[in-house]
Amino acid sequence: MASAAPDTMIDRLVDTKTHDIDPKRIATILHMTQAELAAMIGVHRTTLARNPGSRDIQLALSPIATILSMAADMARNTDKAVIWFRHQPEPPFGGKRPIDMVKEGKAQNVIEWLLALEDGAYS
Repeated sequence: MASAAPDTMIDRLVDTKTHDIDPKRIATILHMTQAELAAMIGVHRTTLARNPGSRDIQLALSPIATILSMAADMARNTDKAVIWFRHQPEPPFGGKRPIDMVKEGKAQNVIEWLLALEDGAYS
């Protein structure tokens, strides 16, 4: 019996064997290299490659996974969520894209904004 294809963004981001957020999967989904992902979360690329399941790496990847998962749920489309994350400037962030906010260490601001949108607020 063939396994079912992942049906949610979080399914696409988590390693089914380790149950960790998989940096390779995040990099692939975001159309970036692991070195670019490492730079985005502020770790050396070797650290990311050698210790993907470490507590520090998982804590750094968690907000990205949360943002992508929330955006995919809201858009009802994982591809649109990725496009939004990488390319859409948002007024509440001073015209910055969500990816820029993450790079600046402000992922929590994006999460809080998405939570507000879920609760009925608008930008």
